[in-house]
Amino acid sequence: MVDFDALQAAGIANARERAPLIEYLDSLGFTAEEMVEAERRGRLFGLAGDALQRSGPPIHSLRSAAEALGVPLDDITHFWTVLGLTVADPDQVMLSQADLDALQTCVAMRDGMGDDAASGLLRVIGALMARLADAESSVVRAGRPDLWIVHSQDELATAKTYRAVAELIPRIGALLDAVHRHHLVSTRTYFEGVIRGPSEHVVCGIGFADLSGFTALTQSLTPAELSALLTEFNATVTDVVHADDGRVIKFIGDEVMWVSTTPEQLVSTAADLVDHPRARETGLQVRAGLAYGTVLDLNGDYFGNPVNLAARLVAAARPGQILAASDVRDALPDWPAVEQEPLTLKGFDVPVTAYDMSRSGG
Repeated sequence: MVDFDALQAAGIANARERAPLIEYLDSLGFTAEEMVEAERRGRLFGLAGDALQRSGPPIHSLRSAAEALGVPLDDITHFWTVLGLTVADPDQVMLSQADLDALQTCVAMRDGMGDDAASGLLRVIGALMARLADAESSVVRAGRPDLWIVHSQDELATAKTYRAVAELIPRIGALLDAVHRHHLVSTRTYFEGVIRGPSEHVVCGIGFADLSGFTALTQSLTPAELSALLTEFNATVTDVVHADDGRVIKFIGDEVMWVSTTPEQLVSTAADLVDHPRARETGLQVRAGLAYGTVLDLNGDYFGNPVNLAARLVAAARPGQILAASDVRDALPDWPAVEQEPLTLKGFDVPVTAYDMSRSGG
């Protein structure tokens, strides 16, 4: 039986008036000490979800983790930092056994790959997880309004909603593991078609596409309409690129960068994006810039002259136009193409000859 008087004396305000919430937390197995600590942080309503969000009970600080793993504290602090995480006090006990295991993996990565390579990969992981967390938060905030007490006006309703959402966290973790493994297989298959030896350099097609007039759209659409537009654009692009055996590298606002194994796949993907039926139905105008050649693949991003050229060409393209560099045109002599007037592009010392390779032929 819950001792409301003891809880109130320990620091939980208005314990009897909040009996439904406290009894719910008690039914989940939370102790009086855990409830009091949550109340101290102003998170009694969130305790049921907070517990699932954590990776486990805190048993280590960064310092004790370093001692347990037999590595310098500076190494552990470095790993934690490149993952995008911060701890003000190295003696603060806030790491679980799962966190310790993760840090041990960081050590193994460093020992097997070298410090620079491991740090680069850990930064990518940290950035991906931060973006995922932001996306999850955005979806939840919009889709589960009862998470906000100002909306629900009921601590118990908010606690139950938060618990239901948090129960997805371990399942998403399992989902990430499964999807990661499938993407590794897909990546291996892709690189078998573009690598020329044991090097970070690959030979592939680089494509950029964006929505023409996007800035004007942002001024005329409501936030909800803008969100729906970007969501649909991102989904359509991803589906088209994957259907043409390409790989989406990144989205930057209304712009997407992708890579394709061959020039033919590259142009086909661009044409499918520019001529996509859904884009025409909604009045969206897509344009694309393409290049092909040797680029540096570094931590999942691509660098080099073809990347810079494709990015400049998409900016120079008209709505509905596909501007391709000469390397793409030369590889596809039978694809309809219209030579353009030489373009003066930022970062290029001489005018660049580009070709309109859209199906409409310009």
